[in-house]
Amino acid sequence: MKPFFLFCTLTFSIAGFSQTSCDYQIKSDSCSITNPKEKEIVNAITVKIKNNYLLQFITKDKQNYLKIIVRDNLGFGKRSSLLLLANKKQIYIKSIELQIIDKRSAYFLISLNNTNYLENIKDMGLSSIVFNETAEFSIPKSDSEQIKKAANCFYNHITESNKLPK
Repeated sequence: MKPFFLFCTLTFSIAGFSQTSCDYQIKSDSCSITNPKEKEIVNAITVKIKNNYLLQFITKDKQNYLKIIVRDNLGFGKRSSLLLLANKKQIYIKSIELQIIDKRSAYFLISLNNTNYLENIKDMGLSSIVFNETAEFSIPKSDSEQIKKAANCFYNHITESNKLPK
């Protein structure tokens, strides 16, 4: 009887470790990527944070993006630098446009391909967004934790989909 219980215990513990659970699931959605007036079908993970801001981890045709939708006018339609503070790390983009969605919202679209941005976000989260070196938006720690979880799920999804045989 003891060997049976030992076998069951080992089997269930191994099965438990082999399953990864994500709080966030990739969902099919439509959103603007290259042109703010055109919507495209994409796969995305969306995280809602303070002040109704949204972060979306997007994948479309093997291209991966981080879309940050802001509700405060940080400089709608302006092109300038963007600094994302990920606790101890910084992600600096020299020139990016804050694309206008409507009178009350706009978005940044950041390519995640051939960068380590996603790894930094999944490890550190985001603590602040600074646009044009003057407009800053602080992200609460609880929201930063949600961003880390979503980035981790997105990272796992894209690394597993890259491993799949064609």
